[in-house]
Amino acid sequence: MHRPVLLAETISSLAIAPTDCVIDATMGYGGHSQKIIEELIDPSGRLIGIDQDLTSIAHCQEKFKDTSNMTIVHGNFSNIDTLIQPLTSKPVNKIMADLGMSSVHLDTSKRGFSFQKSEPLDMRMNELNPHTAADLLNHGSAEKLLKILKEYGELNRPDRFVEIIISTRKAHPYLITDDLIVAIKKGFYFRNSRSLYMRTCAQVFQAIRMAVNNEVGVLTSFLEKSSELLAPEGRIAIITFHSIEDRIVKNHFASLPNFKMATKKVVKPNQTEVKHNSRCRSAKLRTYIKMTDEPTA
Repeated sequence: MHRPVLLAETISSLAIAPTDCVIDATMGYGGHSQKIIEELIDPSGRLIGIDQDLTSIAHCQEKFKDTSNMTIVHGNFSNIDTLIQPLTSKPVNKIMADLGMSSVHLDTSKRGFSFQKSEPLDMRMNELNPHTAADLLNHGSAEKLLKILKEYGELNRPDRFVEIIISTRKAHPYLITDDLIVAIKKGFYFRNSRSLYMRTCAQVFQAIRMAVNNEVGVLTSFLEKSSELLAPEGRIAIITFHSIEDRIVKNHFASLPNFKMATKKVVKPNQTEVKHNSRCRSAKLRTYIKMTDEPTA
């Protein structure tokens, strides 16, 4: 079952008014969208839900079929400006994005996102994307794979692992997650540590998934376009799950003098939420307000 992360905290930090135009840029299975709709009690209030996953789109079209003030659109949130342009003439007051993987993707999508399941090496969030994780592993250069693993997986010494991929893929192409797990076991030293093994698997799978979906590029584009799109006094809330994307969000808004944090510090899940959903333990919520005028020196 999918559990929306930091749900109450996100809705509270957005301070949604009944007449707002709100964008849920990563709608997923509609957990945050459902609460946003409950805040938009005025007929003029509007929610636009964006998602690149066709399965999520189909789910939410059914879930919100009787919700008259919500529009659902298929697309990548990096194109937020062009996606919403034909849908509303209202100023955009609030934007939110949950950058985490949904439990549905990890548990039931059968696209190879989890290293604990035997599934095809797909890892595409948008199934219309022609390039899969298998394509990357079977055709990517050693230099490209090393760069991906170091930058997106934050792995210090992936050289041996990459050598194994390159030397074995012609005779035994990487097609399912089991193939990748075998290479991980051969390519890294775990010193009989189960936790180190699990962490390394997670880092490798994260790096490949981020590369397949160009997650850094699309996040950067989303932040740039959202900052422009948001109306003065509007708010944007972003939930991150690892240091790479959190650093991108933090640095982006630190470079914009007309944005300020809506909360005194980054919001994290409390112990009760972590107890019920261990996958949320690394989540961080940053909410920013776009000020009417840039501050003077």
